[in-house]
Amino acid sequence: MRKFYFTICIFIIGLSACVTVKPKDFTYPYTKEYTGLDTLININGYYVTERECDSTFFSVFMFYPDGLFTIATANNISDLTDCFENGGKSNFCQYASWGTYRVTGDTIKTQTIRQEGMGICTVFRDYEIKGAEILINISDYVYPHNTNLGYMKDYPSFQKNKCAKAAVFYPLAKKRNSEDCSFITKKWFNPNK
Repeated sequence: MRKFYFTICIFIIGLSACVTVKPKDFTYPYTKEYTGLDTLININGYYVTERECDSTFFSVFMFYPDGLFTIATANNISDLTDCFENGGKSNFCQYASWGTYRVTGDTIKTQTIRQEGMGICTVFRDYEIKGAEILINISDYVYPHNTNLGYMKDYPSFQKNKCAKAAVFYPLAKKRNSEDCSFITKKWFNPNK
């Protein structure tokens, strides 16, 4: 009998590791509705921008016409090209963050989900539209009290980017399938499911 209870406990722990809990501050559910963003900027490719004044990392991000958004951070963008075009087969391609966006005036407001194990949080990034292929990352932050990821409490957040540079646009012949988003089947993320 003791062996049976031990097996049940292991099964429950394993099952709970597969569950994704909604972040406390995620407020932009994926409605899968046309946003009109493609009338403001070119979304047939991805954008690359330097993250901060003292960072050697680049943010590589892409928008879908139905409100879906994906982003990855790397020190070498050539590793990400295949990920953003084809989904890629490397483990590196599995670490892109997914989320959603809303357009408010000349600003694209994004919310991406950062998840590791049972820890989860929302990362907020805002991009100012300066032209059809010109975006500037004006803010990048988390709410430390809402994260379950301990190291994200010290995320190098900025409510206002002090050394913002324009993102560079790279066209793609095709984009990664939006169904690769691991949250697309979660009711809290996609109420249409």
